[in-house]
Amino acid sequence: MKMKNILSKIVLILICSTVFTILPSCDREDRIPYVYVNFVVYPDLPQYMSIKTPGNLLYLTGGVKGIILYCQFTDKYLAFERNCPNDPYEANSILDVDSTGLFLVCRNCGSKFSIYDGSIVDSPSKYPILQYATYLEGNAIYIYN
Repeated sequence: MKMKNILSKIVLILICSTVFTILPSCDREDRIPYVYVNFVVYPDLPQYMSIKTPGNLLYLTGGVKGIILYCQFTDKYLAFERNCPNDPYEANSILDVDSTGLFLVCRNCGSKFSIYDGSIVDSPSKYPILQYATYLEGNAIYIYN
């Protein structure tokens, strides 16, 4: 009889620990969904020539809601996801460069981020912008995650 009580307690503990482990993972995590990114931009092509000048940027197709490619220096490029990290599932949650060219601002919530590193400047967002890896090799800018 004692063995049966011990086994039933062990089973109850296992069930409870399983439930408490699974339940928190059922909440939707409000993070930008993962999308595979791997493409090349050739700055000598007419449509991309402006990206060779430091301070210039391009809006590119790709990522979740688009990518902003920013020329920080003649040999350093940054690529940011246009999906705002504050509410990534909101349809209008898209980042645009402001009139100064120094900040990325969300159309929906007004979150403001630095174009130099994607950090939060003024925002309800708890997260910085999602940044993709880039490297320049010869005459090609590689953007990937």
